[in-house]
Parts: sequence; structure tokens; C-alpha cells
Amino acid sequence: MNIIHKIAAVVIENDRFLMVRKKGKDIWTSLGGHPEEGETEEQALLREIKEEMGCDAKILKKLGDFEAPAAHDDAVVRLSMYHAALEGPIVFEDPELEEYRFLAKEDIETVKIPDSIKNGVLPYCIANGLLNWK
Repeated sequence: MNIIHKIAAVVIENDRFLMVRKKGKDIWTSLGGHPEEGETEEQALLREIKEEMGCDAKILKKLGDFEAPAAHDDAVVRLSMYHAALEGPIVFEDPELEEYRFLAKEDIETVKIPDSIKNGVLPYCIANGLLNWK
């Protein structure tokens, strides 16, 4: 089976989880993307955050790899997730993205998010005290 490898950030502020939505899509996802040739996961994530949010970030630690079936093809998405903190003001100008939001617990049931985040990343963040959503 084909594996789609993405590097993604868990950014949490005030017990809210940062997510973005691409233009023309109804699904919300975390910051990140695919590594470019020769990039480490950390380098790719910092580049993606800069491109998507227009600010720098600090990687706090790797949370792990989370897998789930891809939404639109016969593949598995492997998210290498990192806890990160944004540094500096957000300058949201990425032409691929429509909007960003810091989602609270009650927001998660009202928006569409990938299974890998809903069933893997969010429960991990709750179980490990990154989100106080119990």
C-alpha cells in the first residue's frame, strides 16, 4: 500500500488546537506538508510553518507518527507530528490556504478533520496533558 508521509505541527494556545483549511476544501488539518529533497522532518516543518503562517516556530518535541487511511485514494497517510510553538505574529498570506483557527473542544464536532487527527493526534494530546479536554 502507498504511504503518504507528511510532517505536521501540533500548535496549542489557550487549550485550543491550531488548524488550517485549504482553499476550496471543507476539511481542516494541521500545519505542515511534505519534506523536500534533502530536508529533515524538522527542517520541513519549520519551512512549512513559515510558508503557511508567515512566522517562525520552535519545535518542542516529536510526538510520534500517526497513521490512517487517506481520504481520497487507496493509501495510508503517515503524519510525523511535532509539538511546536509559533514565534512572532502570524502573517497569514499563503495563497493555498483559506483560513486558520484555534479550535476549542466544542469546535471539533462542528468541523471536518482527518481521521488521523481525530482518532490519533487529539486523543494523544489529551492523554499526555497537552490539551485539557477531558
